[in-house]
Amino acid sequence: MAKDKDSSFGWVRRLVLNLFTGANLVTLFLLWVCCASTWVNPALHPRVSVIGLLFPIFLLLNLLFFVLWLIFKPRMIVVPVVGMLLCGKYILDYCPLNFGSDKGDGELTVMSWNAGFFQNLPNDSMQLGIDYIIGTGADIVCLQESRPGQVFSNAMDKSLQANGYSKDEKGSRVVLSRFPILSSTSLKLESDSSNSADALELLMGEDTLTLINVHLECYHFSLDEKDDYGSALASRDRNQMKAEFKFLSGKLAYASRYRGMQVNTLEEYLDSLPPHRSVILCGDFNDTPISYAYQRIGKHLDNAFRARGKGLGISYREQKFPVRIDHIFYSHDWECTQAYVDEEETASDHYPVIASLKKRKK
Repeated sequence: MAKDKDSSFGWVRRLVLNLFTGANLVTLFLLWVCCASTWVNPALHPRVSVIGLLFPIFLLLNLLFFVLWLIFKPRMIVVPVVGMLLCGKYILDYCPLNFGSDKGDGELTVMSWNAGFFQNLPNDSMQLGIDYIIGTGADIVCLQESRPGQVFSNAMDKSLQANGYSKDEKGSRVVLSRFPILSSTSLKLESDSSNSADALELLMGEDTLTLINVHLECYHFSLDEKDDYGSALASRDRNQMKAEFKFLSGKLAYASRYRGMQVNTLEEYLDSLPPHRSVILCGDFNDTPISYAYQRIGKHLDNAFRARGKGLGISYREQKFPVRIDHIFYSHDWECTQAYVDEEETASDHYPVIASLKKRKK
């Protein structure tokens, strides 16, 4: 009788084990699909790009499977470990694990910040935003969603000039530079709004640096739509959730389509530059590292947070959408010595991203 019970229990155990193994393989496959979605141009297949946003969910599930196998059947950890190793590059793009202390001894400090029109500052306190920028000691500052004319009033311009900054302002995009600005031009990007990019030539000693300040297509979610999304997450009504997520995915895909075209234009511009030209490209991509935009630019340039950052580095403060969508890229003649997201600066709905760079030894 005892033997029969053991046999029955063994059958149930094998069934549960097979079910968990199958579930683990499915989550691994879906993790790989998220990575593969970055190879597809959203200008051609916009809805495919939305899949990449699910990457952290399937990554977390595989980490849970790792813990589960470690506790109940250690030899099975090979399944999630090998599966995650096959997409290790993407995992480290999304959540870098750089050990050791940052040096912060770069020759050049760069800041990229979607200032969000300094929405969390009173109108009579805009100078606080400028004071923060000056206080970081950044040599180059790329701002998106600054408020031209109001934020950079004459009084504020004087404080910037007193600290050695030249200014280039186009629409809501502003570049501040402690190096002379030789030229500035707007890059014509296909857009459904004012999102665009500017390319500047800066004189650094005897060298010329090409600086590109980008603000790629926004999702254009209204406050009401964000609230509806939050309500759908908390709701138990499947019809409401289904309708809200269908609307959400449609809007995500619509914006991704434009970003696909915009990144293609940026790639063409990068290819047109003289060989070995020093380049820094930064701004609000409105895309995570698991995206066509990030991965395509990453084929040309290195990413600062990937090189020296630690953890998720969330740069968008909206609680319903905790993601890193602000990036600093640089050409291979530079190396990054420090990169971080300043989570203490709350004047905007984005945190500033700051990196220290220095020239590589030839």
